[in-house]
Amino acid sequence: MGKPALSVTPGWYGANPDTMDLKANPHDAYRTLRESQPVNLQPDGQWRISRYRDIQKLLKHSHSGMRHLNGLIPRETREETEASKFMLRMDPPDHDRLRGLVSKAFTPRALAAIRPRVQQQLDRELDQLASRDQMDLVQDLALPVPAASMCAMLGVPFEDRDRLSGLVSLATYRLAKAAFPDLQGRAEAAILELADYMMNLIDKRRASPSDDILSALVAAEEAGDRLSVEELLQQSIGLLIAGLETTIGLIGNGMVCFSRYPDQFELLRQRPALAESAVEECLRFEPSVPLTVRVLWEDTEFSGVTIPADTPVWAILIAANRDPAVFTDPDRFDITRREAKHCSFGGGIHFCLGSHLARMNAEVAFTSMASRFKGIEVDESRIEWAPSLFRIPASIPAKLRRDKA
Repeated sequence: MGKPALSVTPGWYGANPDTMDLKANPHDAYRTLRESQPVNLQPDGQWRISRYRDIQKLLKHSHSGMRHLNGLIPRETREETEASKFMLRMDPPDHDRLRGLVSKAFTPRALAAIRPRVQQQLDRELDQLASRDQMDLVQDLALPVPAASMCAMLGVPFEDRDRLSGLVSLATYRLAKAAFPDLQGRAEAAILELADYMMNLIDKRRASPSDDILSALVAAEEAGDRLSVEELLQQSIGLLIAGLETTIGLIGNGMVCFSRYPDQFELLRQRPALAESAVEECLRFEPSVPLTVRVLWEDTEFSGVTIPADTPVWAILIAANRDPAVFTDPDRFDITRREAKHCSFGGGIHFCLGSHLARMNAEVAFTSMASRFKGIEVDESRIEWAPSLFRIPASIPAKLRRDKA
C-alpha cells in the first residue's frame, strides 16, 4: 500500500514570510514546514510546496506557466501584464522567441571568450588587498566578478557597478508587488532609472555596434519582426538584474559557507579541481533565490493533494535543496558531494538561462580566493543585506588569513 494522502489544514507552520528571517537563516522554519505540511495552503489562500520531488514535478513535468489561463500574471492588472515583456515572465510562444534571441550570449564558447576578462578584472581588485588583512566580500569580490561579466556581455561600464547594483536590488521588488506594496514606489523609480540608463547604451550601440550581446539584440530589433523596442529594453534590464543580482548572492553566500566550514575552504585550496562541485554545493546549501512560482493550467496532484487548475503554486527551492529524501546529511556543507541536482536554477523551459555564466563567475571567485588566502573569517553578526527580494548580501566584512612567508 502507498502512503496515505496528506491532510491539508491551512496555516503557516512556523514559516510565515511576514515574521521570519528569510535572508539570514530560513532553514529551520522551512524544515518544519517541509516535515509537517509539505503541500501547504497558507492562511492567505496561497499554495506552496517544499519537497524535492513535488518541486521537480511542478517545474519539469506539470502543465503550468508564468501566467493564468486568461493570460494575466498573478495579482497584476491586464495593463500591467501587457506591459511586461521580459522572457522570464512570458509563456510560449513569446518566451521561446525571446529566449532564442538572447541564448547566443550564453553558449560555452561565448562564456569561454569572456572568462579571461573576468579573471583579469578580479585579479586587479584582489591585488589592492595585498597589504590588508580585511576585505568586504561583496564590494571586493561578489560584485566585481559579475559586474565584469556584464561589462563584457552588455557593454556596461565597470565603474557604474555600485550604482547599478543598488538599482537592481530595488527593482527586484517589482516581481512581488502584492507582498511588498510599501516598496513599489522605490522599485518603479529604480526601473525607470535603469530604463533610462539602458536606453542610452542602446542608442550608443545603434550608432556604433560592438561584439556584445546588446549590439546583437539591437540588430534583432532593427530587423523589424523579431524584437520590439520595448522587448529590447526589457530583455536588457532583465539580463542585468539576472546576471548581477543573483550572482552577487551566490558568491557572497558561498564565501560565508567557506568561513563557516574552513575545512572545505582548505580542501578547495588543496584541490582546485573541486571548484565546479564547490559551486554546486554553494548553490544547494545557501541559494540566493529561495523560491519561484508557477501557475497550474490543469488540476495537479502533489503528494496526494490535488491543487486546482489556474492556481499559482510557490516552490520553496531552498527547502527542497535540503530534503533528506534526496540528499544525504543535507545540513552538511560538502564540496565533494555527488548527488541529485539542486533546485536553485529552477527547471523546465524557464531553467535559468544564465546558469553557466553564474557557475563560471563563482568558479573564478572561489578559486581566486583559495589561491591567495589560507582562510576567510566572517563575523556574521555584521553581515548587511541588500534591499532585495532575494537573499543578496550588501556587505560581508571578513578577515583574511595568508600563508606565512
